[in-house]
Amino acid sequence: APEPEAVNPAAGEDVAGEILESEPDCPVLESRDWSAGIEDGGIDGRRLHVSGEIDLRTPGFTVSWSEGPADRAMPPAQHLMLELTPPDGMVAQVISSMTVDYEGAATYPEYRAILVRCGNTVLASITDIAVAD
Repeated sequence: APEPEAVNPAAGEDVAGEILESEPDCPVLESRDWSAGIEDGGIDGRRLHVSGEIDLRTPGFTVSWSEGPADRAMPPAQHLMLELTPPDGMVAQVISSMTVDYEGAATYPEYRAILVRCGNTVLASITDIAVAD
C-alpha cells in the first residue's frame, strides 16, 4: 500500500477534510417582546416570571435557565442565564422562533432590572417589572 502523503498546513499546503465553523457563544439571532413580573406564589412565596421570544438558526434547541448573580444595589438587578443546546443530527437550516419562559423564586420583593444573558451576550435588560400585590 502506498504511504499517505504528509501535508504541512504551516507551509500553505491544503488540508483535505471538512472545515468546521466555530460555534458562537450564543445561537440567538434576534430577541424581542421581553417581560418580567413578580407574583405572590402562595405557600411557595413570591415568584419571578420572565418571558421573551427568540429567533434561532434552526428548530429543535433545548432551553434551560440558570440564575446568575444579583448586584448589590437596592433594589438589585438580577442576571438570568439562558442556555440553549442544539439538536442532535441533521436539522433544517431555517430561522425558527420560539417563546422562552423562566419561573423561579423571587429572592427580593422588587428588582431594578432583569438582565437576560446568553453566553457573553445580553439579550434583554428589562426595567419595567410588574409587581402583583
